[in-house]
Amino acid sequence: MSYISLFGLDIEDIILDEASAGIVRDAELSVRRKVYFVNAHCINTAALDANYLGVLQDGDSLFADGSGMRLASRLAGFSLKDNVNGTDLFPLICRDAAIAGIKLALLGARPGVAQRCADNMRSQFPDLKIVWINDGYFSLGDEVDMVKAINDSGAQILFVAMGVPMQEFWVARNADGLRVPVLLGVGALFDFYSGTMPRAPQRVRNLGLEWLFRFIIEPKRMFVRYILGNPVFIIRALWRRLRGKKFLQEESLMVNLEEGSRDRE
Repeated sequence: MSYISLFGLDIEDIILDEASAGIVRDAELSVRRKVYFVNAHCINTAALDANYLGVLQDGDSLFADGSGMRLASRLAGFSLKDNVNGTDLFPLICRDAAIAGIKLALLGARPGVAQRCADNMRSQFPDLKIVWINDGYFSLGDEVDMVKAINDSGAQILFVAMGVPMQEFWVARNADGLRVPVLLGVGALFDFYSGTMPRAPQRVRNLGLEWLFRFIIEPKRMFVRYILGNPVFIIRALWRRLRGKKFLQEESLMVNLEEGSRDRE
């Protein structure tokens, strides 16, 4: 497995098909795994919340999501193999899970959205087993019963769609009580596959401008995340690049001084 270090996080450098195969395989073998998709918004949030950063660092698999992370990787001197985002990965997991007989559970989004998402995916993959569904509107007091219900369902992969950072905190808080091997935080995924929210055309996604499409669809909700957040993220990435260069220059200077000192001895 290849990894890239970005913003203090170990990102798996992998393509979508390999990521799906690994997730379904771990579910089949009951290998415990917390999966998070890290995008520019996650990095900005983690920079302001040490607890959230700790949750990401405790994840078993971190995937780079979006054009911002691709830019950051290039500034760090790497080239990511793929944009491994939850939205593109979801149908691949459903396909592979249907073939392997793996049971899925969906948690999150507004009432009815997860159910419509499940219905659409079952239409696409008739053998797909989605054994438990619940929306994201519940209280902390409901969590014990909810965890029990998920465990009783026999689900092997749980998708948690509550948005950043709530979904990652939920996974971290309940992971020990869940018998589901693979847990994923997946953002607005159910909205896209239920038909509730349109997704950017493929050409727009290929250009790395899906964020702009989402801003146009939801300008009020996405203003802070994208219009304010994206420049902040780019500044963070540039600062890390400059700091890294400064460190390398200082290290090179120290090596030269040490070699000069040895030559004089």
